[in-house]
Amino acid sequence: MAIREEAGTVAPVGESTPPDAADLPYAHRLRAAASVWRPSLRVWVTLGGVAIVVATAIMTANLFADRLRELAVIAALEHAESVVRANLDPVVDAHALDMGVASDPELDEQLVRLVQGGDMSRIIVWSSDGRAVYSSDPALRGLRFSIGDHLAEAFAGNSVSEYGAEAEDEAGAVEGAAVLPIPFLELYVPIRGTVDGPPIGVYEVYQDARPIEAVVLQTRGDVLVLALAAAGVLFAILWLAFAGASRLLARQNRLLRERSVRDALTGLANHGFLLEELNRYLARSNPSGAVALLDVDNFRLLNAGHGHRAGDEALRRVAAVLTAVAQPGQLYGRFGPDEFLLACFSDDQDSLMRTLAALTAALAEVDLHFAGSERLPLSVSAGVARVPRDGHRALELLSVAEAALREAKTSGGQVTKVADQATIGSLAAQNTVFGVFEGLLVTVDTKDHYTRAHSEDVTGYALFLADELALSDEERRLLRLAGLLHDIGKIGIPDGILRKPAPLTGEEYDIVKQHVALGDAIVGAVPQLAEVRAGVRHHHERWDGTGYLDGLQGHEIPRLARILAVADAYSAMTTTRPYRKALSPDEALARVAQAAGSQLDPELAMAFVTAMRRRQVEVARAGLGAAGLTAHTHSQAGQSGTLHW
Repeated sequence: MAIREEAGTVAPVGESTPPDAADLPYAHRLRAAASVWRPSLRVWVTLGGVAIVVATAIMTANLFADRLRELAVIAALEHAESVVRANLDPVVDAHALDMGVASDPELDEQLVRLVQGGDMSRIIVWSSDGRAVYSSDPALRGLRFSIGDHLAEAFAGNSVSEYGAEAEDEAGAVEGAAVLPIPFLELYVPIRGTVDGPPIGVYEVYQDARPIEAVVLQTRGDVLVLALAAAGVLFAILWLAFAGASRLLARQNRLLRERSVRDALTGLANHGFLLEELNRYLARSNPSGAVALLDVDNFRLLNAGHGHRAGDEALRRVAAVLTAVAQPGQLYGRFGPDEFLLACFSDDQDSLMRTLAALTAALAEVDLHFAGSERLPLSVSAGVARVPRDGHRALELLSVAEAALREAKTSGGQVTKVADQATIGSLAAQNTVFGVFEGLLVTVDTKDHYTRAHSEDVTGYALFLADELALSDEERRLLRLAGLLHDIGKIGIPDGILRKPAPLTGEEYDIVKQHVALGDAIVGAVPQLAEVRAGVRHHHERWDGTGYLDGLQGHEIPRLARILAVADAYSAMTTTRPYRKALSPDEALARVAQAAGSQLDPELAMAFVTAMRRRQVEVARAGLGAAGLTAHTHSQAGQSGTLHW
């Protein structure tokens, strides 16, 4: 390239003139270099600016991705907390997770249903000693693990989350344990149960984090595209990139929220959302309405015979028909693998039943057809629970509806069953806290057959005396419970002492005395059993004040405990034990009479002796022996060895 040069100025003679810059050494080279680098400089400056914008865009994308991931973790943790508060806290008491307490298989089944069809991969309910008391993975149930930092923090009362590289599968080495997807999200939520105080357990969820990562990667890519497009136009429009990224973040948050409340297969509301809404409805003052659980008939046979795609198609068809027939204001969605929920809380009590009838009629017009099969019918069975008749809480209503659904399925399917008293009675027999007590009684019976038989004996004699005293039905109900549970504390007595074929030493007798304290603690976990608890604790008190544990005297001893003391004494004397033979009924009654006023309440003891003497005469006239006396007494008293209200 030619460089244009100007003529120099002439200086006066004798005056020196500084040289022109163009005439300096290397001037031509410098000018040539300048001419070459001038356009390159503009390119590099532009590229530098673009690089700055790109670097800023990458940093921004990473920040948005991290924030999106954080929001997803927060949403998952809040959902886990809502599950604990709605499903576990209402049914878990202070001792439900203790060592030796029988686990509730229904709770394990609920955890399995929560895992099926969703993003959750594994659920574990931990006890404070590191045992996996409940788990959706059968291979982990009952195993003990070391308590890590995050689990310890959850037992301190804080909800904790671990994500990505931080999350570790402590049960990965257990043989038969399900393999977790990578990456996964690990959540810890403290379980406070039905009591105030420190957590009694921890609810841990392993959730598949791949959908979150997919959304995060998509968001990062979209943000980069937007930022690069903005960099290609002008630096001045960089704020538009941030605005676009913000809108994108909001949209992705909506998508994540939508994903967390919708079932991926049917598009309906999922289990978690339905529970939240159900609790919200029931939190209103004086709610009324009905809740129905619907189950696809023959769903397992359909899956087994035609594959899971056929089952998925059946679920989609039912979802479509349910959406078409549901009325405005009704809550509906997919509640389980092959279950749907329909709830109505309007003033129209029959609205839900009309919707169920419309659903049944509409499904009758739908059939399924797969390769190599005939046209298959599609139908559902339903169980209905009424509000407030069948309960006020979501868990109560769902339990009643599920029991009604079981009855409907037993009837052959395509049946709608509204829960009645028989339904609620069968449910109470299976699911109340007395099922746990029954399990403890079975455990005591395994340790010492005498204890269980003795408890049933005491119950029979106590109810016999209750008839003699003309006690009310409510008092008889409490007496029956107290009689069956009065020795439940013996579950904690060492076998060697409990079955010792010889008289106990003083030290051993002191240990046996503690069974009333342990029984008091076990029964005391149920607030509704205060009077029963008093009978359990005080049935070894003596009328003269020399009994145990509290040394109560006379009428200070609750009447329930005084009745049990009479029945307990007679049963103990007429039962053979390893260290002595049973006494005859006559000798035992004589000793009861002798103990009146010292060990036993004199009025109750003599009433028992008088009634038993009268019964002996009746039995003798009937030609029955001593064994017949016991059987006749118990049958007259209506004795039952089953715990119930």
